[in-house]
Amino acid sequence: MTKTLLSLRYLCLSIAGVIALWLLGFFLFAITLPSAPNDMTQPTDAIVVLTGGKGRVELGFSLFNAGLGKRLFISGVHPGVSVKTLIKKQKVPEHLTQRLSNAELEYSAQDTAGNAKETAKWVKKNSIRSIRLVTGNYHIRRSLIEFKRLLPELNIIPHPVPDKNSSNKKEFPLLWNEYVKLTLVWLGYKLTI
Repeated sequence: MTKTLLSLRYLCLSIAGVIALWLLGFFLFAITLPSAPNDMTQPTDAIVVLTGGKGRVELGFSLFNAGLGKRLFISGVHPGVSVKTLIKKQKVPEHLTQRLSNAELEYSAQDTAGNAKETAKWVKKNSIRSIRLVTGNYHIRRSLIEFKRLLPELNIIPHPVPDKNSSNKKEFPLLWNEYVKLTLVWLGYKLTI
């Protein structure tokens, strides 16, 4: 009976330890969200924008107009939305829309894995060797894992977009959800290499 209780105690302590580590990981994830890219000057073959958050499309156009990418690829656009409609919906300022014809929209992706898959097809088709990846700061780490899994040779400059409009009530569920997804994607990636 004592051995059983001791084994049960070790099991409970182990589970508590794993949970504590996971919660510590969430805390570290939340306090170390990138607020700006490490590299603001290096041009790339393309700028890739993942839709789904405020400011991403506008920043993509801004970076494109500043000459930080030769091409602009926006992944995860709602079917039927044109470049002009996207600009209007995202409230992109007029001065950033000068090179409209060079923007390419992708309509198939429904999630981050889909963004990576569709971008990988486009990158290979167009012989792209480097991209600046624009997405939310909370989303950048998982996006990089998904993209590197499919495009290990591609030079990717992460360009996180801080979410300035989120309230604390909305921020915790958003960050927690992203942390859970990041953990699962990271574990899946580590198990396949």
